[in-house]
Amino acid sequence: MNHLYIGDTILRLRKEKDLTQEQLANMVGVSAGAVSKWENGNSTPDIALLSPLARALNTSLDVLLSFHRELSESEVISLKQKLREVFLHEGYVPGESKCKIYLEEYPNSVYLKLVIAGLIQMYAMMSDGTTEEDIKSRMEYSLSLLCQVVESKEPKYVSHALFSIASIQMILENYEESEKALQELSNSFIDPMVLYSSLLQKQGKAKDAQHLCKSMLLQYLNQSTAMLAILGNISKDKGDYQKADVYLDALNHVQKIFKIGMGSGAYQYCKLYIELGKKEEASKWFRKYVDGLLDAGYDYSDNPYFEDMPLEVDVQGQKIIRKRLLQSLIENPEEELIGFQEYKQAMDQLKEAVLKI
Repeated sequence: MNHLYIGDTILRLRKEKDLTQEQLANMVGVSAGAVSKWENGNSTPDIALLSPLARALNTSLDVLLSFHRELSESEVISLKQKLREVFLHEGYVPGESKCKIYLEEYPNSVYLKLVIAGLIQMYAMMSDGTTEEDIKSRMEYSLSLLCQVVESKEPKYVSHALFSIASIQMILENYEESEKALQELSNSFIDPMVLYSSLLQKQGKAKDAQHLCKSMLLQYLNQSTAMLAILGNISKDKGDYQKADVYLDALNHVQKIFKIGMGSGAYQYCKLYIELGKKEEASKWFRKYVDGLLDAGYDYSDNPYFEDMPLEVDVQGQKIIRKRLLQSLIENPEEELIGFQEYKQAMDQLKEAVLKI
């Protein structure tokens, strides 16, 4: 019998069936205290109780006893790639169904839950004909998996899960819950990866140190540009357009220097000039945004800073995502810019590009 997981399994299945410990105890002929001890890991059920327990929890003995091979991180990453292919090529519904199959097969893999929660969050809004109610339901499903990760108390994954919970709760406009998740994260701004990269270098592991530095630099740049965009939007909302310009100028320069962001800084400028009523200038920035989108590669091979950095999604997957983005821009035009030459040319470029992908 698997002493490590049977209590967790009983607890999980009991909650899924919305049973109290006393109700489950009555169903199998034991005390509520016995059920509590099982779930706390202080004891395990007698072998004669296993079949009644399985029937009460509407499960199999294999699931009850957690007879599931544990997955290594590399195996989870391999499954992640397979699931991504399903989401990209078959659609959201088949992707979610496949996720549930893997979760049922490997219910004790905390990392798998974290990975699948991320995939659900990523692809929730990408399928055609998705309603707001669909998105909300999918986000709530992702939240349920992330909460299980937090409950596992595995330090390697909890922080990531809390950050994702905060992000989803913010999307769902549950701002207090989002703040609560963020407050659970460490208040320390010291990133151990900075010291770790130096340690790798001193150990003569230059290749590992270089890979870590590039990975962290890319992460920091993406975070920094996101902060600049937020600061720019805050300034714009306050009517401080001069300050907004300062932040957006910095955002635009960082993206140009490091060849990241696919021109999103130009799109921020476009929105700023629309608000200022400078529609001709806005149309020029929209054209720059489209140029940035269409010039961006499907990997980092032409980027002098990150040329050997792999992307989670392969080139074919990147093309699918890019095509959907371009189609979204075509299907949701900037009404204020219709009639301006630069905007028209940009839209024509988008339509032509979609046909070629």
